[in-house]
Amino acid sequence: MKTVHEIKAQYAEEAALKALLHAQTTLEANMRELDRYIEKFKEASTPQDKAAVLNWSLNHLVCNITPNLRLDLIANAQAELARTESFPKGESA
Repeated sequence: MKTVHEIKAQYAEEAALKALLHAQTTLEANMRELDRYIEKFKEASTPQDKAAVLNWSLNHLVCNITPNLRLDLIANAQAELARTESFPKGESA
């Protein structure tokens, strides 16, 4: 039978992995979106059009990536993992 400490530690590890996988998925999706901007940039015929695509790209990078990474979930999972060291180790669930 697992102890309360082991259950809490397992939960913290699962939350950490889930947070990292979410960040990975977000980055992969945003890389595909950036690929679309790269294609639009290559297709743009004038410097003004290329500048507009760069502006859209910057906006996308600033507004979509960081807020959607859910860095708060990674930070919370990190704090929870650190706390598992202070949990009593002998209690059975």
